[in-house]
Amino acid sequence: MATKPFRPGRAWPVPAPPSGIAAAVVWGGLAAALLLWPAAWNRYPIVFADTGTYLSQAVHRYAGWDRPIFYSLFILPLHGARSLWPIVVVQALLAVAVLRVACRTLLPGLTWPAFTTAVALLSALTWLPFLTSEVMPDLFTPLLILVTIILAWAPDEICGAERWTLIVLAGFMTSTQQSSIPLVLGLIVTLAPLAVWRRRLPARAILPATIAPLLALAALCTANFAAHHRLSPSPFGNVFYLARLIADGPAAAELRRDCPARDWRLCPYVDRLPADSDEFLWAADSPLVLAGGAKMVSADASEIIAAAVRNDPLGVAAAALDNTGRQLTRFASGDGLEPWTRQVTPWLARDFPMAEQARYTNAMQQRGLLILPPWLKAIHVTVGVLGIAACAVMLPGALHRRLLSAGFLLGVLLAVPMAAAITGALSAPHDRYQARIMWLPPFIGGLCFAASRRRDA
Repeated sequence: MATKPFRPGRAWPVPAPPSGIAAAVVWGGLAAALLLWPAAWNRYPIVFADTGTYLSQAVHRYAGWDRPIFYSLFILPLHGARSLWPIVVVQALLAVAVLRVACRTLLPGLTWPAFTTAVALLSALTWLPFLTSEVMPDLFTPLLILVTIILAWAPDEICGAERWTLIVLAGFMTSTQQSSIPLVLGLIVTLAPLAVWRRRLPARAILPATIAPLLALAALCTANFAAHHRLSPSPFGNVFYLARLIADGPAAAELRRDCPARDWRLCPYVDRLPADSDEFLWAADSPLVLAGGAKMVSADASEIIAAAVRNDPLGVAAAALDNTGRQLTRFASGDGLEPWTRQVTPWLARDFPMAEQARYTNAMQQRGLLILPPWLKAIHVTVGVLGIAACAVMLPGALHRRLLSAGFLLGVLLAVPMAAAITGALSAPHDRYQARIMWLPPFIGGLCFAASRRRDA
């Protein structure tokens, strides 16, 4: 079939930009790729100390005492004991999907190019892409905060099918980390009544927000009863808090005072109690290990904790406030990028093919080269702080004018200290805990500023 000849002075036809599903695939795929640049830079997905546990639990069909099994079950069909790349690709797509819903909720009609530009800024200026590129459930904490805010504050802004999808997703994300349960409940208790009052939503509209934590609690209790014969969302969580109170002093003082008259499993090692909670939990020769392990010590932990709180309530409260304050100021990027040869390498060597092991070994992280430049760390910290300041400045006006953005601003500002209290006071202050949510304030701040420029915001 003959084609029409090109005539001088007539422009070549320009293909129309993708729209609909095609636009979602093209621009959404590009946004997901932007969130994976740290993995590309590393030449392999980033791993952490806990990655080995998450990989091995489902493969070898056991439940560890310290980690829920649901992230392990999530990643098993993705890696198939062959490659870790599908895990981070799916995480990137999930991140893009949640970010897209949040953007559409506050900015209806936002174009895909504009959305992808926003993701590019997040990828360049925040810690988000490192979370996405890591084989860990840490990415789910900030995504869960976003989903909870939408369900508790703006359930009327999304359709029924989308709402139920978010409920199931939030239930899954909550079940992957025990610290997510109090965080989600705190946000719901705060935002849902305010949504009924300020946004004049019917009370039944906020009920879907409560379903996700209930699903997570049911799943965790069922799994823990089957694995550990304990109907609890955190069957050995008291060991983490005991480690915190020993490091802070009240539980150590309680053990020294009462051990002559008690038969607690830690009593023979009372003179070896470390001042660092991580050393107590993870050192090979720690009193926890010598006393029979976390499962054995857990039987005494609640009693020791109760005695410490009863005999030194002010000391316990002061330590909790101090740890919360220290966690609030600890959000530097780069925590956990070192090689984890003892915690992760043996599981890769045991369960994955030789070619995958070679790719893992040759990655920058395993060679000790995955080091964040100081200037990039400074950008992450600065952007996070500026995001909090922007949210705080915009919140009073948004509340007064009953703007939809008010709940997003308030939710993020509440999530920051809530997360610090949960992780810092109940576990131990670490940069990675707070860094994983510090990209939310600049994202929500920028989104709400753009929404405020619209008459319908």
